[in-house]
Amino acid sequence: MKNTVLNQAKAWGFICEEETQGTWQILPRQPTERWKMQLVGDRWLLIVGDLAQINLHPHEAIAFLERRRHE
Repeated sequence: MKNTVLNQAKAWGFICEEETQGTWQILPRQPTERWKMQLVGDRWLLIVGDLAQINLHPHEAIAFLERRRHE
């Protein structure tokens, strides 16, 4: 499921990067936006302004990204 979210994020133009510990992050296209998603186990943690907000299942992460790609 990790690859499904990452592939969709890349297709929509989001920045996907792997940190040194092997943790994946998805970053917004616009550097002024203050959110990111980080893979923790099998869920995506939504972080806004350096504060963890919610753990998302893969389908929820894709829905979040789909909404953000139109803005």
